[in-house]
Amino acid sequence: MSDFAFAGKSFEIRLDNGVVFFNSYGPEGNRLLYEEVDGVAESGSEEVELSVGEVAKGIYLLGWNEVSGATVSQVLDFNKGTVTGYWSVDAGGKRTGEVRSGVFREVK
Repeated sequence: MSDFAFAGKSFEIRLDNGVVFFNSYGPEGNRLLYEEVDGVAESGSEEVELSVGEVAKGIYLLGWNEVSGATVSQVLDFNKGTVTGYWSVDAGGKRTGEVRSGVFREVK
């Protein structure tokens, strides 16, 4: 198991736009299975490879690419239980993105 605080664990993530995810991380912290359980793409899910860096004690930067072409970056702050994310998608031949914030809690 990895030293990453999220490795081998599952979390509910609630964003400021009402979207809720259930994220399960692999034991080494380099894989993520996300499931959108409430929101625009409810029932959407995918397993992705993660790039991870610890930017400060208990604060992690995670990034991944989705099959849809979306790129996602998240900062998980285990000191405060907060998440800040950036999503970038193709919108008619141009990239568009948005920043969202929220909270997360571990789910047993």
